[in-house]
Amino acid sequence: MAFTPQNRINRAERRSNTSMFWCSMRAVLLACALCALLGGCANAADASASGTGSLAASDALMASDDLSYELPENPIDFKALQEQNSDVYAWIYVPGTEVNSPVLQSSPDDEDFYLTHDIHGDESDVGCIYSQLVNSKEFTDPVTLLYGHTFEAWQNDLKDEAFGTLHNFEDADFFADHDTFYIYLPGKVLTYKIVSAYEYDDRHIIDSFDFGKRAVLQQYYDYVVNPDSTLKNVREGMTLTADKDRIVQLSTCTRPDKFTARYLVTGVLVDEQKTK
Repeated sequence: MAFTPQNRINRAERRSNTSMFWCSMRAVLLACALCALLGGCANAADASASGTGSLAASDALMASDDLSYELPENPIDFKALQEQNSDVYAWIYVPGTEVNSPVLQSSPDDEDFYLTHDIHGDESDVGCIYSQLVNSKEFTDPVTLLYGHTFEAWQNDLKDEAFGTLHNFEDADFFADHDTFYIYLPGKVLTYKIVSAYEYDDRHIIDSFDFGKRAVLQQYYDYVVNPDSTLKNVREGMTLTADKDRIVQLSTCTRPDKFTARYLVTGVLVDEQKTK
């Protein structure tokens, strides 16, 4: 864990500085991200047009290995972020929502630490976007889960925080118009095509399925593109293949909260591009 009780002094000043930092980072991201990723978006569009989710990482990175190719800038200042907290390892941006935030992973002592703590390690209702230790920080697992809160609609000051605006994908028109999210890593950006958004039960997905078995993984992938939920939106023509596809599922509470259910927005990796 990056913070100890001795680190928790001057909280008001630190929060003020962080608030200014996040505003600056989000402005830079919104202005630069899609421009920097023009080539990657084109690759993603080609992959989705074919009706399949996958794009081999080696193919996506081939152009960047050409000495004449100039790598695009990474709009995320990971050095500054990790100086604040070394648990920051990625950044997620979901166009059309308020999800534009760092992603953290804590120590084995409390892998759900960021469910109830902010980036400073202070207790927080909002928490952070985070993953558990079962998932690689390189997003190389066949199924990666990212977690974030949803607050009730009547909580006006909190309803758009964390993963709250993922519920925009419950609207069929919004789902149709927004088909991509991005995950930034130091030196790399990953583009995901959103294949489905649906209500699911509250089981721990990674613990409940043995994704090391191809048949189990394929069965789960088949469900992801054709869930039996009554609350769902699915992108037509998308398929997932256990041998080559990797997905990220954004997991949050339902709205209104049903306690025994979760809302999942799932994207499949369609482009992987190196950055400076």
